[in-house]
Amino acid sequence: MTASPPNSPESVIVVGMHRSGTSLTARLLSTLGVKMGTKFIAADRANSEGYYEDRDLVRFHQKAFRQTLGATADGHTDWGWTTVRCIEADDMANWSHHASRLVSRRRSTKQVWGFKDPRTTMILDFWDRLLPNPVYVCVYRKPTLVADSMQRLKADVFLRHPDYAWSIWKTYNERLLAFQRRHRDRCLLINIESLVQRLEQFPSLLHERLGLPIRSVNLNDHFQPKLMGTARSGAYGEEISRAVWPNCFQLYDQLESESDLPAGNASMADEVQRKVRLPADPPAAPAASSTYTMKDLSIVIPTYNDAVLLVEAITSVERTTQGQAELLICDDDSKDPASIQVLDRLREAGYRVQRHSNRGLSATRNRLISEARGKLILPLDADNRLSPGFIENAIAAFNRDPQLGVVYGNRRLFGLVDRDLPVADFHLHRIAWRNYIDACAMFRRELWEDVDGYDESLWALEDWEFWIHAGKRGWRFQHLPQTALEYRVRPNSLLARVNTRSHYRKLNRIVMTKHFDLYSSLVPKLVRDLFPIPFAQTEDRSKRKISTWVLWITTVFLGIRYSILRLTRK
Repeated sequence: MTASPPNSPESVIVVGMHRSGTSLTARLLSTLGVKMGTKFIAADRANSEGYYEDRDLVRFHQKAFRQTLGATADGHTDWGWTTVRCIEADDMANWSHHASRLVSRRRSTKQVWGFKDPRTTMILDFWDRLLPNPVYVCVYRKPTLVADSMQRLKADVFLRHPDYAWSIWKTYNERLLAFQRRHRDRCLLINIESLVQRLEQFPSLLHERLGLPIRSVNLNDHFQPKLMGTARSGAYGEEISRAVWPNCFQLYDQLESESDLPAGNASMADEVQRKVRLPADPPAAPAASSTYTMKDLSIVIPTYNDAVLLVEAITSVERTTQGQAELLICDDDSKDPASIQVLDRLREAGYRVQRHSNRGLSATRNRLISEARGKLILPLDADNRLSPGFIENAIAAFNRDPQLGVVYGNRRLFGLVDRDLPVADFHLHRIAWRNYIDACAMFRRELWEDVDGYDESLWALEDWEFWIHAGKRGWRFQHLPQTALEYRVRPNSLLARVNTRSHYRKLNRIVMTKHFDLYSSLVPKLVRDLFPIPFAQTEDRSKRKISTWVLWITTVFLGIRYSILRLTRK
């Protein structure tokens, strides 16, 4: 190691928001000769290269935060943040003795030592009083990238409450910036995305700004850029994110303006204002033509208490259509405060967001389609995302076949589960047993009119009934062997609630009653000949109810038997 300058620091602490590159920074410091510890939190799926987090320090923070904030508080107490209050340095007064013991153990080494745990960011003043001659490497990252990364953690708390990511990012970085402003001479503030691109500058910054003695090492030999996900565009578009979470981006721009290693786009806010698309005015109605284009498409998105996820859906729409398709959004009377705030800001940014009294998903979709201008309709759920390429190929399919009614594709699951889910070609009898076509399929407006829209008596599985009805009316379906959408799997989704046995039975019986003739035809002729009464059409409500029950039990039994036969033949 090089000779230490006078009054050189004894300890160096890496601080910053979770999922912001603090692990990478700690690994680089270790490579340059800083003793970052020996007992680290084990690497896992979320960080295959390791966290470089001192195990005893992490456990100390977790225990102190949990006891101070309460383990059951709404939020994420493990990170020192709840919806009611956050951990403060003054809350840690009774923990000083324990923290001092941790520091004493680490001071036994003769070389410069340090530690890393993002939780330190919440109580920097507490640690600054205990550490020997400390300096700080303060790391930050764009909020869109952090929020996207936190979703990929698959942690239940963030899958249920994706808006927490933005609030926690703001809290952590507010404290980071406030501390850095009070102690500029002991803090190095860096944008992790910039550090990845300029690794050769890191050693000189550490030495010149913080006085750290360092090894002469080529850091490019010790780092794989792909691990940071720098090539990912992320699920959140910057323009729409700036409109929805302006306070986060004001803070990010402040960090950029005071950074020792900024990303170099501090003027992004002005650029976004010049580029932002205001979709309040829908595309002009296209002239009559036998060839469809993107301007003939209307994308309709209903939302109810999930508008935070809506930002990702809109981002996917704008990336796949380049603003050429009509986009309509309708709020089904959301009650969630975070969702209401997002919807208000979308309106302010110029998006066409309607609102009506709570009438259910089917009624909301029907309203959107009735007001849409497009000859082609593509429904999208607020918590899902469109995949690139599907829209262009679907429109081309309609142009090739004037008799085509519906075009659909495969799904890619994300959230709790990550995997591709191919689906089968359409057959009316197959889809009568179970729905395998997502609501996100493109169809002609005439089809929607022909089947009288979505059945508003169904509070779920309305898309299943819609496809059955279209198939019975003779409309043709085409399956494209490509991913059409990214389907979010989350703990509290509508599908998760529908999949309870009692709910599914009730909805299933409604569908079977409406399409009694179809389901009766699926039962083998021998069974219908032996028991003719349950399968006879009748206008008597009580007899029809009994018939539907018998039909439902019979078809379920036959469906199970059919599945067993298929398995035994394989």
